[in-house]
Amino acid sequence: MRTRAQARVATYRPDAVFEIRAPDDTRGLLLVEAKSPLTARLASDLGPRLAPVVREGEAAGALVVTRFASELSQDRLRRAGVSYLDLTGNAWISLDRPGLLITTQGASKDPSPPRRGVRSLKGAKAARLVRAICDWRPPVGVRDLAKRAGTDPGYTSRVIRLLEDEDLVGRDSTGQVKTVDWQGLLRRWSRDYDVAKTNRAVAYLAPRGLSAFGDQLREYDERYAVTGSLAVPAAAAVAPGRLASCYVQDPERVAERFDLRPVDAGANVLLLEPFDEVVYERSRGESGLRVVALSQCVVDLLTGTGREPAEAESLLSWMAASQDAWRA
Repeated sequence: MRTRAQARVATYRPDAVFEIRAPDDTRGLLLVEAKSPLTARLASDLGPRLAPVVREGEAAGALVVTRFASELSQDRLRRAGVSYLDLTGNAWISLDRPGLLITTQGASKDPSPPRRGVRSLKGAKAARLVRAICDWRPPVGVRDLAKRAGTDPGYTSRVIRLLEDEDLVGRDSTGQVKTVDWQGLLRRWSRDYDVAKTNRAVAYLAPRGLSAFGDQLREYDERYAVTGSLAVPAAAAVAPGRLASCYVQDPERVAERFDLRPVDAGANVLLLEPFDEVVYERSRGESGLRVVALSQCVVDLLTGTGREPAEAESLLSWMAASQDAWRA
């Protein structure tokens, strides 16, 4: 590999050019673009910008070098066929000719995040905004979104800027949220949320099985909402649920009423004291039970155990094909 920093392709001047030479003397140029900071939105734009440059210069490919590339930035670059390398060790360098594949994993979180602005989707306010953005179709203005989510407009605007940078929402010239990558947004939320940690979770054994537990819930006269596998619509279910996860206000009192037994292993019931009332919003009926909205169900499955993350992916596919069934 040789560096040719002064190379130029037509009117485009790369930050550097690497010449890749294979053992059989096959050679190719790798155009290097340095970008820092690199947002997912910028990464999404780089593919269309670099592809014609690579063709025009008859290069083997393009490489984006940055201080840190988030998972979303990496995904956007791989989709466009653009290689990347960051200073924490995340790398994906893929060339067809000469044949080359280098892939390594570095940090999953920015070791030096910006000091200003919202940097995560942790907490109740962020959860309410994510749910509102996913559950209702755009377009929507920032103030209307804030009203819908029960958050203040200033915080809502800061979250929207974060989601813009991460290429999960797009705004028009008036500032309205015009487009939403709701699947990507739910996956992004799952990085800052954990069903068994964000909520207070207590594991139990229903000695008479899940069917009997379900019958008890159908007769329960206080607020609850089933989540996880048992909240997946029958048309989207991949296998019978083995764990009943359920939001309730007082897990210990519900356990006593239903004669559930606390266990350290072998639980078939998980009672969840919710971190926020948002878990009950837009709940629906399923097989005679009250179950959470599908957006809540997805994030709970994505952060669940065993086969639950795979069930979440199947549910996401069904939701994409059946948006009228769950989006307002």
